[in-house]
Amino acid sequence: MNSISDIGLHYYTLPSGIRVLHRAAGGNIAHLAFIFNIGSRDELPGEHGMAHYIEHCLFKGTRHRRAYHVLSRLEDVGGELNAFTSKEDICIHGSFLPEYLGRAMELFTDIAFGSVYPEKEMEKEKDVIADEINSYRESPADLIFEDIEQLVFPSNPLGRTILGTEETIASFTRDGVISFLRRNFSPERMIVCVSGDVPGVKVRDMVLKYTEPYSCILEREHFLLRREKPSGYTPVEQVRKMDTHQSHIIMAAPSFDADDDRAVAMSLLTNLLGGPSMSARLNLTLRERYALAYSVEAFYTGYSDTGISGVYVATDGQTAARARELALKELKTLREKPLGTLQLHKAKMQMTGQLAIASENNLNQLLATGKSYLMTGRADTFAQMAEKIQAVTAGDIMDIANRVYAQDNLTTLVFESDKDN
Repeated sequence: MNSISDIGLHYYTLPSGIRVLHRAAGGNIAHLAFIFNIGSRDELPGEHGMAHYIEHCLFKGTRHRRAYHVLSRLEDVGGELNAFTSKEDICIHGSFLPEYLGRAMELFTDIAFGSVYPEKEMEKEKDVIADEINSYRESPADLIFEDIEQLVFPSNPLGRTILGTEETIASFTRDGVISFLRRNFSPERMIVCVSGDVPGVKVRDMVLKYTEPYSCILEREHFLLRREKPSGYTPVEQVRKMDTHQSHIIMAAPSFDADDDRAVAMSLLTNLLGGPSMSARLNLTLRERYALAYSVEAFYTGYSDTGISGVYVATDGQTAARARELALKELKTLREKPLGTLQLHKAKMQMTGQLAIASENNLNQLLATGKSYLMTGRADTFAQMAEKIQAVTAGDIMDIANRVYAQDNLTTLVFESDKDN
């Protein structure tokens, strides 16, 4: 077994190719996650929404359990079971008392490798997902983040929504699900993540024990991961009338992949511009100074081969133009005026502190670390990340602002309130 160890962190690869990440942590709760490097960007055009559909169907019955028994296995002992799908991942995760790790590990392997995808249950789930799609349509603050990626990555699967459409979901069959999984799954595209007060040897033995019955699945021929990197970006502007009180504005552009040397500086710029703190520049200007918006933020998502960065604001329809103008002004300031020594120091201290606070959430920390190992084979410790933050210069911030946030480089999407007139 190849292994990499850090203080309290153990990472290794089993003979099957499955990777294991164990984060020793105290407390009364343990966490388990199976993360698969399979997401909506791995779908063929006719499979739009397939990864998310599979995530739902994983809980509809296995070789050993009906749907109810899948759902109740952890809940019966006070645990929680959940899952999510992203553009590049499907994740099953759970939280429970440490003594039930074996119970959870057996359940997760049964779900991951023993799901039978019963056709009757699969048909019922299509209606559930159709309702989920409609709920997004009625939530412009969520919908606009999906739709901006369609405009930034228009000719790439990254631009497609995770949920799919009612038409594509209705067309899915059990054979199509099996075909998608056989084309995309391999042990090398999976990581088992454990956090809690559990001995490392016990974790390794459990993974070996509960994956062994599925060796025929793990050993069959697998296809290589093939993802097309987005290219040929052209900024566009689009305005859509919406039956809402507020207008929603989002301006974004391609940025850096998660492993890019500039990713930390991009994150620092994003946090300074519109992070969660009330002293973020967009919040101070649009909310505190001019009282134009309650919801305003900057965002950055790093994928395996690209990224997207931007700003979002929701405001009254009558003040939308002014809010957009002020947001663009803040971007211009970052492009043209370097941060002072004290400003940069405060920005670094703020982000470092936020990371420290976030690290106290063991589940979120486990998922983030697991995804990093799955994508790159490594993850920075808190000390390493703090060092990278301290290394960012005012020149780095200006260079990135000019590269990403040049006004003629921004794609803009506006959900314009139809109550303005």
